[in-house]
Amino acid sequence: MRLSTRSRYSVRALVDIICNGGESEAVPLSRIAIRQDVSEKYLEQLFIILRKGGIVKSLRGVKGGYILTRSSKKIFLGDIIRLMELDIQPVTCDECDKIDSCMCTDCWQGFGQVIMDYVDSISLKDICEGKLSLPESHASGSEPSRKEDLIREIEQLKKSRNAVLFVHNYQRPEIQEIADYIGDSLDLSRRAATLKKDVIVFSGVKFMAESAKVLSPQKTVLLPRLDAGCPMADMITAAELREMKKEYPDAKVVCYVNTSVEVKAESDICCTSANAVKVINHLAAKQVIFVPDRNLAHYVSRFTTAEIIPWHGYCYVHEFIALEDIKEQKRKHPEAHVLVHPETRPEVVDFAEHVLSTNGMVKMAKKSEAKEFIIATEEGLVARLRRENPTKKFYIPRRKPICSNMKKTQLIDIYRSLREMKHAIEIEEEVIKKAQHALEKMVAVT
Repeated sequence: MRLSTRSRYSVRALVDIICNGGESEAVPLSRIAIRQDVSEKYLEQLFIILRKGGIVKSLRGVKGGYILTRSSKKIFLGDIIRLMELDIQPVTCDECDKIDSCMCTDCWQGFGQVIMDYVDSISLKDICEGKLSLPESHASGSEPSRKEDLIREIEQLKKSRNAVLFVHNYQRPEIQEIADYIGDSLDLSRRAATLKKDVIVFSGVKFMAESAKVLSPQKTVLLPRLDAGCPMADMITAAELREMKKEYPDAKVVCYVNTSVEVKAESDICCTSANAVKVINHLAAKQVIFVPDRNLAHYVSRFTTAEIIPWHGYCYVHEFIALEDIKEQKRKHPEAHVLVHPETRPEVVDFAEHVLSTNGMVKMAKKSEAKEFIIATEEGLVARLRRENPTKKFYIPRRKPICSNMKKTQLIDIYRSLREMKHAIEIEEEVIKKAQHALEKMVAVT
């Protein structure tokens, strides 16, 4: 695999921004172009992609330019490469006809995993400071390193801690395989409130672990990787939502579960992609503020008479699923059914046979008589679909939809989290009470 100039120049430009104050003030693109000896027009094209991917935002005016959307500690090399490349795997086995019989499949997939682990371990700050090293999971030490040993240790720790492992559908295949419960946000939220366990280990991203804590405040909720966040959730703050509520004082607020606990505390009710339409119609409101996903808001607006007032956030993974890529797969596999997530863009939704949450896709794949499916959501779900439906074929867009944050958690992180009771979610009691109201109303509706 050879990285394109898009990836190389994007990383150079972002490092330039950091070195010139771009974490706190805007840096003009023209100055970056001069310092890096790169065409400003070419940088403009790259920064359109970086902005859509939630890496940078643009500021207008005399002091305009580009600024990072979050700390350089939280932007990783893998985030940038995935935006710029069609795929970072050196060998793509998924669509090969020989995948089931090839003796090299594990080798190539393992090789690709090492590359992904490495690029996902290097932050922009590390690059600026020259602190480059192998990810911890590949370092030597006294901890178990073999997969089988790690799994055995995790199982023993779960028993001794009276713990349960929740795993989201987008997590790595090896994490999915050891899950006590695997599912989407709604399914796992429901289970969090009913299970008689002392500890919940949530292999997902931060807002999911927060939701589990809100619904089960008496339990210890662990997030194995504290840096596993959600860029879309970060696109709106509680303060911004309060300002929007002032602008539309008569509107009800529905917040997608992909939000911070503070935003949930400012909302009337939560929803997931599985129940958003049902939640909106249950409210029977004339006006609904819907945050933060504009694509899900657009989808919901098709099924209600209420005026939907969207916040203009988005999931960069689903935003980059292009209609042409889906059409390309349909041309290759004309018998395949197209299943898309409602976080995708409207034109992709229009092309689909079915618009479903991740759990909806799991159920559809099992019950459908169709033997081939084109899946338009994060690629982690496809691992589950193939595992549970070995006689069926599943295809994904050419630009593989990968959420870097969902891939951060590894077996070693779960082991350490359980061993040290590491990264327990702590939320102020008053915030829990307010967010609890919104989440429990959602669970009651569904």
